[in-house]
Parts: sequence; structure tokens; C-alpha cells
Amino acid sequence: MPEVRISEVAMSAKKDFTKYYTPVMVVLLIVAAFYIGRLSAKVDGLQKGVAGTDTTAPAPQAAAPERKLDVASLKERAKKLGLDSSKFDQCLDSGKLAERVSNEQKEGAALGVSGTPSFFINGVLVVGAQPQSSFESVIDAELKNGTGDKAAIALGEEGKRVKLNQGSGYVRGANNAKIKIVEYTDFECPFCERSFPTMSAIEEKYKGKISLEYKSFPLSFHPSAQKAAEAALCAGEQGKFWEMHDDLFASAK
Repeated sequence: MPEVRISEVAMSAKKDFTKYYTPVMVVLLIVAAFYIGRLSAKVDGLQKGVAGTDTTAPAPQAAAPERKLDVASLKERAKKLGLDSSKFDQCLDSGKLAERVSNEQKEGAALGVSGTPSFFINGVLVVGAQPQSSFESVIDAELKNGTGDKAAIALGEEGKRVKLNQGSGYVRGANNAKIKIVEYTDFECPFCERSFPTMSAIEEKYKGKISLEYKSFPLSFHPSAQKAAEAALCAGEQGKFWEMHDDLFASAK
């Protein structure tokens, strides 16, 4: 009889253990799976070399040197560039070029642009402030045998080649350039600012083979981006679009 009772006690203890600890183990496994999934996603992103883009309002972070893009500062920039202040101020204050900015943004959205900066290299989309080598891999493939789309796929891009309305914006570079880059950008976007010296270096390296075309894509959560885009176009009316473009991206001005 004592042996039977001991067995019964052991079985009861086993049932109690299963009853109380199984739910706890299930919860722990779920939590572990969640964190493993998060880690896997981060590793996957790093392996694909995903670069920065602005798509949504950024989380609070340490303040970077501020580029002054308010209306008063835009007008001051125009003066320093030697523009006719009266004409520039009237253009900016009237908002007469706001519709052009809006049309370029709609055009970009129709092509699949959702964040900035976004670049089309001979119609192949490359997104974000990528390393210079990433852009060069697509450009070199295009120059060699027109396979920039395959090079873009290797970077984690879709690799689809789209037809663009080229030449409707401000263009810098050779008219007969073999490589035509169209950039959709936002002057207040930190990633666009980061990609500015990269594109400048690319323009210098492939001089005579490349052209760069600007298209406006101000993001709604950047309060100064719309007027900054208009300011560049207003400067363009006086023949100094690229001077204003480069000045707007100059650090902490």
C-alpha cells in the first residue's frame, strides 16, 4: 500500500507541474520567437545593405547642425547668390511655382517613389543614401552592357526599368550622356543631404558620361521642404537653379 500511495503522490505532483508550468513555457517560447524574429529582420536588412530614406516622421534623436530653410533664410541665400531679390521674393511669396512642385511629386509617386532620396539611373530605381560604390555598380553595368537593372537587383532593389519624362526638370551634365540620373529629393531630408556629396563625387568621376536631373519631392512632415523646393525653382527662373540647389544642401547654413 505505501508504494501505491507514493506513486499516486508522484503522479499528482507531475500533473501539478504540467498544469502550472506549461503555460509559462509557452509564453517564454513566444517571447523568444519574437526576439529571434526581430534579430533576423535586422540581420537581413544589414545583409541587403538597406540605405537610409525618409518615408515617415523620424523618431526624436540627437540634434544635428541645423540648415536654415525658413523663408527669411531662403531670401537671404538668394541675396548671397546675387539674385534679383525683388523678383525672387515675389516668386517665393506668391507661391506661383507650388503647382510645379506638386506635379513633380505626383509624377514621382506614380513611378513608385515613396521616400527620399530616390534615384532613377537610366530608368532603374535605386533608393536611399547608398554608398558611392552601390551607385557605381549600377552605372558601370549600364555603361558596359546595359545591365544596370541586374546590378540593382544585386543591391536588393526591384530592378524594374521604367520610362521617365526626362528633360522636363533642371539638368546638369552632358545632353548626350549615356547615363541619365533623375533624382527625387527633399531639401530638408537628412538622407538627401547625406547623399549630396556622394552624387557630386559621381558627377565628377563620370563627367561627360552622366547627367543629373532634379525633381521635387518635399515630404509633408518637413515643414520647410515645400518652400525650399519653390526657392530652388525661383532661383532657376534667374538662371541659378543649381547654385541654389547646392547651397541648400550645404551643411549647417
